[in-house]
Amino acid sequence: MRNKLLVAAVIANLAGMIAAVYVARLIRDVPAEASTETALLVVYYTALCVVAVADALLIDEFMFGGAFRLTHLQGKDPKFARASDDAAMVAATMQRSSVSFPIVLLLSGGLTYLLFNFVNQDFNSYYRRVGIHVSSLRGDDPENQPRRLQAIAELSVRRHPTIVPTLRQQLARGGEVGAWAAWALGRFTDVTAERKAILADLRAAVRSPDPNLRREALISLARYQDRDVADQLFGELERDLAAGVIDRRLLVAAGYIQVPKVLPVLQQILQRGDEKAQRVAAWAIAQHRDQREAKDLDTMLTDRLPSAAFSVRCAIVFSLGILGNERANVPLMHAYDTATPEERTTTCPVEVVYLRPDGQQDHFELLLPVDNYENHIFKVLGQIRATSPEIRAEVEPWLERLVAQHKGDGTLKADRAQSLLDGIRSARDDSKVAAPE
Repeated sequence: MRNKLLVAAVIANLAGMIAAVYVARLIRDVPAEASTETALLVVYYTALCVVAVADALLIDEFMFGGAFRLTHLQGKDPKFARASDDAAMVAATMQRSSVSFPIVLLLSGGLTYLLFNFVNQDFNSYYRRVGIHVSSLRGDDPENQPRRLQAIAELSVRRHPTIVPTLRQQLARGGEVGAWAAWALGRFTDVTAERKAILADLRAAVRSPDPNLRREALISLARYQDRDVADQLFGELERDLAAGVIDRRLLVAAGYIQVPKVLPVLQQILQRGDEKAQRVAAWAIAQHRDQREAKDLDTMLTDRLPSAAFSVRCAIVFSLGILGNERANVPLMHAYDTATPEERTTTCPVEVVYLRPDGQQDHFELLLPVDNYENHIFKVLGQIRATSPEIRAEVEPWLERLVAQHKGDGTLKADRAQSLLDGIRSARDDSKVAAPE
């Protein structure tokens, strides 16, 4: 009997292993309908169970003399043992097989599970993290569309060799699924091995007649800092401006690629866009600070500063700090003077832009860190400290007036102004200034 069980266990292990490897490969590599995949999973776990039972029976035979087989399969009862019965068999039937066999079966199942997982290159983890979402992408039933989009969102935050090829296949489907796949591929900027293939597919999608797919592909290419999309981005921004509804994701894209060609339309949006779009446009303009062809960025911002809404003024002050041009000292002083006491103490809001097509998740927080308007102005004045004589001639008297005005009033304004004034003067060397003739 032991030899028979040994042969049966070997056959079960080999057959189960072959079935498990074949089924796992089918699920991974061959597109199938949900019902077919469910059947394949049933075959996979049935094979696992059969192998576990065969191994448990073999272990029971060697360790406990086949107690489970004799007691529960062959119905041997030690109460009715005869004198002619084999002593080993009688001893085996007296074992507590109802306790030992389940433990052996669980251990065999666990080891079989790990073995199947090993030979299938971590299939169980793959299916739990990736495969189940890939399965949701199959088919064209409109009722399953929300599930497909959610599956793309789940895949966009995971890293596995099969994910990018899967998303590229979904991109080729076009429509809403293709648009979401284009967005998802924009989140794989860290996957250098697939970069060329992703860029090629997204560039092809930018030429699509589908405006939604085209836009998502364009924004994703900007995340890869593909500056070749500047013309298309300029066109999309102009169309949005003419329609009066600005997609702020395009403004974030402009900040990514940093091509001076888009600055004119960014300036127009800063002047005529909705309030939230103006805030992001101010940030995007400041992102061009390292571009040689980008001229007078600070002037674009300061020209808008006096007449802008409060939240836009906050964004402009923040962006002037990024640019660091000392010409902004005087406009910033004017912004402080013209602000109401309530505005000065009001916290400037963070601007959040969601890049996912439905406006959920995958967000960027702009205009950080958070502070009130007055503190923002003083921080930026400290960053772009006045150095030229003509600007100091306006900044220093203004700071002196602030010190005198707020000295002893219990606020930090006098101390802050004095600290800034001392910093400006400590960096100045008047001995190098030529005496007037």
